[in-house]
Amino acid sequence: MQTVLVPFDGSACAERALQYLVTAAQSFADMRVHVLNVQPKAALYGEYFSSEMLDKMEAATLQHAAEINAKALEILSAAQIKCTGHEVIGEVISEVGKAVKAFGCDTVVMGTRGMSNFSNLVLGSVASRVVHEVSVPVLLVK
Repeated sequence: MQTVLVPFDGSACAERALQYLVTAAQSFADMRVHVLNVQPKAALYGEYFSSEMLDKMEAATLQHAAEINAKALEILSAAQIKCTGHEVIGEVISEVGKAVKAFGCDTVVMGTRGMSNFSNLVLGSVASRVVHEVSVPVLLVK
């Protein structure tokens, strides 16, 4: 594990995955961690939104994602682990796959359950879909 992607949603399970990574980092010199927060695209109906309003909504969404990532970056930085936060708007599974490729990650470390437990029941868990979609090992932390 040299370059690790951590999908982070701020949930307790995601925080446990970070803590596991902090402990594991002691065994891996020069580990680099990319923390990714993916926010869903707003579902808007009708033609009542100006492009300026849409831009403001997107900026606020990305700011919210950065606030969530700040906690993860604080934990990793306190453990002296090199880390970078990334905030995107999109669908979690595809964005995780894109990030793995873009950042050259060799491992994904993530919690087994996130904030969206209802959608996990309906669609299957995000964690299991990530396992099947990415081309690198995925370490799931319970």
